[in-house]
Amino acid sequence: MLLITFPFILVLTVIVHYQFLSNMAVIFETKWSQSTKLVLIICGLFIAHIMEIIVYAMVYYHSDYMLDMGEAKESFQQWPDALYFSFVAYSSLGAGELSLPQPLMLLYGLEAINGLLLIAWSASFSLLAMNRVHFCESCKTDAEES
Repeated sequence: MLLITFPFILVLTVIVHYQFLSNMAVIFETKWSQSTKLVLIICGLFIAHIMEIIVYAMVYYHSDYMLDMGEAKESFQQWPDALYFSFVAYSSLGAGELSLPQPLMLLYGLEAINGLLLIAWSASFSLLAMNRVHFCESCKTDAEES
């Protein structure tokens, strides 16, 4: 079960992120103000990351059933604990207050790497959005002046 769970989560989070980025690219084509476009893009990225963190948190919370590890339930007795731990792992903050079973330690490391990559992907998309929105706005202004 462990060999199926890890790749599935990685692929799922990458697909979720890709779909959010693809859908947000439509915002570039709207006639909204540049500040509205950028706010919508940043909010969309934030929602994408929250969804990805929730996917990992669900695995942590249900790990005793999914990975057949009864001792994991001691670490994540409540949903907020699993969610907090997932936030910490995804953002690569690091948390030493929990001792995890071996398979979850591996998932914790994979979530940190995945989170870093997806955050970097979001940062590059944000930079692209800033350049495209500002560049397109200045192009329209230059074209109107000519």
